[in-house]
Amino acid sequence: MRYGLVTDIHSNLAALEATLSAMEQQGTIDGLLCMGDIIGYGPQPNEVIQRLKQYPLFSIIGNHDMAVLGQLELSDFNHDAIDANVWTRVQLEPENLEWLESLQPKASFDEKVTLAHGSPSEPVWEYLTTPHAAARNFQAYDTQLCFVGHTHLPRLFFLRENEVNTIFGFTLRKAEMHIPDDNEIIELGEDRAIINPGSVGQPRDGDKRAAYAIYDDSDMTVTFCRAAYDINATQELMRQAHLPLSLSIRLDYGR
Repeated sequence: MRYGLVTDIHSNLAALEATLSAMEQQGTIDGLLCMGDIIGYGPQPNEVIQRLKQYPLFSIIGNHDMAVLGQLELSDFNHDAIDANVWTRVQLEPENLEWLESLQPKASFDEKVTLAHGSPSEPVWEYLTTPHAAARNFQAYDTQLCFVGHTHLPRLFFLRENEVNTIFGFTLRKAEMHIPDDNEIIELGEDRAIINPGSVGQPRDGDKRAAYAIYDDSDMTVTFCRAAYDINATQELMRQAHLPLSLSIRLDYGR
């Protein structure tokens, strides 16, 4: 089975459409695994949710989704995110609101895969950006793989079972971080790994193209990919909705 890995779409329908189109050109996609932050920031929350649900979909919720639902304090976010989340809450159709409320920030997909938005140990807020943080998190889930989002950065962390650090008398296995190239295929084998495909709707690694990945559970590979999309179209809709200008500008730079 081949699954599209998407996360941090942030109500950016143009980016999602380009991602789905690119996936389909690469072969059959049997379903989507979504690591949350489906809405927030962008101009088309309802359209993004409905588009995702046209596929076999297994999804969790992210911190921005939770904020829109009132499950997190808006004061925990910056001013632009607060404005966007308040606007998004008003736009959400009841059926989409109800669907989001049914999701959790961490869930097992199958016997091989766990999904968590931030990290397996702190699924709402933690940013996994270092091997040290990743190494600690391998203890927080039982499956071989964990797919995450939240950082908006494509990353892969492998657990190295035979390499350890001893800190203050505690033994901690080492993790190795890999920053993937576009179209890079990674063989997973039987290694435990934490995988972030990067952000569909608001990349922050300096590449403004939508980021996604394809997971093949037969070959046990993950392919990291990018898709160009019509940024101007998203920015115009943001302007019409009077969403914060800074959120629109950053799409031009992938930051």
